[in-house]
Amino acid sequence: MLEVEMKFRVEDADAYEARVKSFLDAVFGEPSVECDAFFRCDALGFPNAGKMLRIRRRGSFLAVTYKGPRLDETTKTREEIELPLVVPGFDDSAIRKALVDRTRDDWARFFGRLGFQEAQSVEKTRRTALCEFKGRRFTITLDSLAELGVFTEIETLAPEGDLEEARDAVKELADALGLRDTIVKSYLALAIEAQTDKTVDEK
Repeated sequence: MLEVEMKFRVEDADAYEARVKSFLDAVFGEPSVECDAFFRCDALGFPNAGKMLRIRRRGSFLAVTYKGPRLDETTKTREEIELPLVVPGFDDSAIRKALVDRTRDDWARFFGRLGFQEAQSVEKTRRTALCEFKGRRFTITLDSLAELGVFTEIETLAPEGDLEEARDAVKELADALGLRDTIVKSYLALAIEAQTDKTVDEK
């Protein structure tokens, strides 16, 4: 499956949230903190060829994700493969936290043995809304990053044969929500640019 996504900066989060509610009857859920650790391997072109390998932690959820190069110039369309490592549970005990910590460290060491280096971490507070628009399911996120500001991502999943239709649907929904000036760079690239004042080319 392809992840077809557009990202935009949000200047007024309250107004945007109200617009999503009135237009889509969708409500953003409670905030959660996501910490993404990204890995690089110059020999394999991670992440400088547009590919990404990351470990994402959100509470007691842990997953490793591969993202392929961008397939489109105007949207962030890529192949995404996410493999859960530890799924959320009702047990928030110290034992479970230790399990998540150990699993995360083991996978980081595993990647290290394959020639990857842990390069950068990005932390954000995310709220998510699920909705339907013209018969297609969408995920809309509202993301806050300390050094970068507030953003929204509009995403739908599609098989390769449905790419053009899915891309048009994402653009149409973004237009309907009053979003302009799409951002095609990842949060990782934006964070690196903010810290170094150097332009990151993800192509």
